[in-house]
Amino acid sequence: MPSIPASIVADIRKRLEDGSLTPGDRLPSTRALADELGVSRGSVVSAYEQLSGEGILLSTRSGSRIHPDLAITVRTRHSRLSKPGATPVVPAPSLLRPGAPLEAITTSAWRGAWRMAVAEPHAYPSPGSDRLRYLLAEHFRLTRAVSIDPQSILVTAGARDGLRATLATLAAMRRSNYGSPLGLRTASLHEPSRSNRLAVENPGFGSLRAVPASISWETTFLPNSDESFFSTALRDLSPDAVLVTPNHQFPYGLQMSARKRRELVEWRRATPGAFLIEDDYDSELRATHPALVALDPAGTVLLGSFAKTLTPALGLGYTIVPEALREGIASRLTPVCGIAQDALANFLAADGLRLHTARMRREYKYRRGVFERIFPEGRTMDGSLGAIIELPSSVEEQVLVDAHEAGLAVESLGKYWLGRAGTPGIVVGLGAGSREKLTTALKKLRQIVPE
Repeated sequence: MPSIPASIVADIRKRLEDGSLTPGDRLPSTRALADELGVSRGSVVSAYEQLSGEGILLSTRSGSRIHPDLAITVRTRHSRLSKPGATPVVPAPSLLRPGAPLEAITTSAWRGAWRMAVAEPHAYPSPGSDRLRYLLAEHFRLTRAVSIDPQSILVTAGARDGLRATLATLAAMRRSNYGSPLGLRTASLHEPSRSNRLAVENPGFGSLRAVPASISWETTFLPNSDESFFSTALRDLSPDAVLVTPNHQFPYGLQMSARKRRELVEWRRATPGAFLIEDDYDSELRATHPALVALDPAGTVLLGSFAKTLTPALGLGYTIVPEALREGIASRLTPVCGIAQDALANFLAADGLRLHTARMRREYKYRRGVFERIFPEGRTMDGSLGAIIELPSSVEEQVLVDAHEAGLAVESLGKYWLGRAGTPGIVVGLGAGSREKLTTALKKLRQIVPE
């Protein structure tokens, strides 16, 4: 049976196909739709985030509506499968889309790593190739000054796969009334009748937010903008786990302060059965603070992937887990192609990832410079490919509509806030397309955004 978010997504797609929803139609608020369907608001939020990420919904401060340009995209996606010669699918715009990575890596070292892997293919059961796990541990030691036991590294099909397996393992532990790495029992702390509860940052990147609802976890929101309120919020929310992105808090690109890191670790150690889950998003390119897993290895799970540094098509990531969770998470992970594991191991052994990351940093710096010249009032994120332009609330929605009509996939700044309105503005991605295409797209956006 599909999850509730998947059912909502499927229903909206069906209504687009049969014409009961048309481009520009407004959708109910997440709260109103949740009340109407009798489901949690988090399930509706997850569905809307998935549809927004695919370019089907246009989300602004005033609500969500069907993207005005997506009629042909949605209808022909299905007719193409059933009728030969159907009109080709028109892809959603990708230029300036937040989170879109640079074009796929094509270096000779990368091609050579794959040739070697294909020549002698292998298959590896979970937790993955021992050679790759050892090389990943060495990579962390050399680039992040973190000493990791290779046995604690599990190969995943990406960050979502790692999060899903982690949450499923924690839920199973809670059902069996077993808690922390110290063997503490949790029944006295959290009543067993309530849902498992995950606290996530607000604002934050929505890429992982759909996972908890898909496996019946309740999501609560942890404010990351108020230093003084942080520890109080942790106590009041009483989560079973906390998902944070300490080295790249989206959309502002902030890094979590040392004080907040200490408070997180202190809270985890004082809360039997609780765990921290660290999303290592973009840390290869900008980390200046130690990973949480280095501060609290017994209570922290670290999620990582190579979608941004190499290519999303690789379909491979890793999770670093405490010994108490290792067996449970490994048993729940999706199998990963052995050839892909060997190719990445070959690339690491040849120092290819370090050299490629250095090139990416230079390219990121160039692209941020282009944005800063065209939008001096904007705000870039160091070590990243995202930028923010704050706008008066009176013009934000029109800017979004005009940008999308011009084929520019910028997003509302408010999209990354849940539960309350955020600062009006837009988030601009600087990754997709060549340098020339990026410059042209930014100049086009300059004609739309008021100075």
